[in-house]
Amino acid sequence: MLKTIGQVINDVRREKHISLAQIADLGISKSRYYRFIDGEIDMPMFDIMTIMDALTLSFAELGQLTNKACLQDITLHWLLTTDIAELTDRANGSDEQDTDFRRLIFAYALALREDNINRDQDEAIFQRLVTLEAFTLIDLVGFALIAPTISADKFKLLYVRYAAGMANFQNFLNSDIYDLVLTIHMAAIDKLLLQPENRSYNSTMFVIETVLNQYTEPQYMELRLLQQVMQLLKTTTDGVTFTTTNRMTTLLLSAKTHQIAVMTTRLMSLDLSALWTEFQVGASKFWVKPSEHVQLPKFSTLPPEEMFNHYGDVFRWIIKQKHVTPGMVVDAGVSTYKLYKAYNENGYLQLEELLKLMHLLDLMPSDIDVVLRRRLINVTNSTWYQYSWQHIQPLGYDALARSMQLKYETDHQRKDLEAYFEFKALDGLFVHQNWLQSPAAAELSKTISDELMAMETWTYAEFRVARYAMLHIENPAGIQMWAQLLNRAMRKVDQRYINRNTVLDIFEWPLLRAILLGKRELAETLLQVAQVPDTDPADVMVFGRGQQRLFDIYAAILHDHPHARRDLQEHLSDFVVLAGDRKFSDAYQKILRPLWEE
Repeated sequence: MLKTIGQVINDVRREKHISLAQIADLGISKSRYYRFIDGEIDMPMFDIMTIMDALTLSFAELGQLTNKACLQDITLHWLLTTDIAELTDRANGSDEQDTDFRRLIFAYALALREDNINRDQDEAIFQRLVTLEAFTLIDLVGFALIAPTISADKFKLLYVRYAAGMANFQNFLNSDIYDLVLTIHMAAIDKLLLQPENRSYNSTMFVIETVLNQYTEPQYMELRLLQQVMQLLKTTTDGVTFTTTNRMTTLLLSAKTHQIAVMTTRLMSLDLSALWTEFQVGASKFWVKPSEHVQLPKFSTLPPEEMFNHYGDVFRWIIKQKHVTPGMVVDAGVSTYKLYKAYNENGYLQLEELLKLMHLLDLMPSDIDVVLRRRLINVTNSTWYQYSWQHIQPLGYDALARSMQLKYETDHQRKDLEAYFEFKALDGLFVHQNWLQSPAAAELSKTISDELMAMETWTYAEFRVARYAMLHIENPAGIQMWAQLLNRAMRKVDQRYINRNTVLDIFEWPLLRAILLGKRELAETLLQVAQVPDTDPADVMVFGRGQQRLFDIYAAILHDHPHARRDLQEHLSDFVVLAGDRKFSDAYQKILRPLWEE
């Protein structure tokens, strides 16, 4: 059933038990709120985002809940797995809200699945992309689709555009975007480093610098591995040294252990061992400076990262990059007066005008979330989005927790409370010895659990803090009840947000707590309910496989298997090697110290 944005927002508000008084505290009166819900009036984008912030609801989740094609995120996963009949209908124009470029993408994905790609289809997508100065998400989808098959010269032209704008996806890299990014970088390595005829100093250095400057997160192990490989290759400008060989050998050995020495996405594969063999045989060939038909620039000469003061700035930039004229904006239903007012006044843009601009500019809901997660945008409702715990040192977690607690006590918004929960738990886990087993952990967990159990629906933000919500449970019956609650919550959300990693995340800390406290029956129950259904291998990243391996080792430790503790040490050591980051393994070592001391 199709719902309006207002109806979806009101449904989520009721299910999360956010009162109208709390909405009024945001500066939105009860009468204005209901008139918007009933479709009598429009509402400024700023107020919509403020309400969504209070609901801890992303724009992508909002779009998915409306069930409207025009608010759908087009992803590689959807293109390559959705029903062929639906894809055929969309390619043939069954939905008038689909842009011409989206229909091109649907037709290409259809041909790809039928193994019937032709050059004209590659060329049509390329010609659209090469006219742009920077890419939004739908453009990344098109680029990733054709990246494995277009010529090296055409690829270079698009890769430069990607590199110039990739900072705009900083702080927001969900699994769908990661799928695109990884495919694009793998294609760059395959075309410009592995294919001998395309090698040159410019190409080698540009690919290395672009991969190294790509934003990533701890769970994206494949990209972290690529970055480490690129860092080592960068040291070969004067030849392959013993140190580089030794470090690369160790890295590739860990990669083989975890079955990612041959890296695979939905569209292509890349053999890292073959790449290293090519460098060993003749590193100098990668660093020559021949004349090229299409030369890549130095990464350092790319335009600096854009800094936006508000949403109007973002639309001004996208309109410029996509060469959209004021006349085209007027034809889409937004007057030039309103557009220029929106450029200069935060909050002037109305929701209906936002949707019209999204259609004109071919923006997906996640494009809006990308903007919200930008660290350099000056937005008022920024608590949930500005602070990404992966980029903060552990000693800063306590200060942020106290800041979020104070903000919650002032504004009474759940987003601030949930941010407080997360930073408070991270401070305990990363900084304080034996916190996981402590009464303080149980007390915080009980507070989190009470908040979550009061809701009838969860969005991704709630799943993030659910990993700390079972630390207070002392009996198997309580775990079973919580598992049922979790399953019910999962059935109500888009499964692309809640994947294998999320499920294992939620059960890992209570499982470790039970093991460390010697509560065998509780730990056995947690292992039982943490079983994840079989998933398409293409949907399970190496981090997810590593998590499953961790659970297998935890089970072995629980059952006193010989060498289980040694296996855990080796697994954590491999994580350090592959991720190139000791912060998380050091935290695990601190948490697991009682196991080593037994």
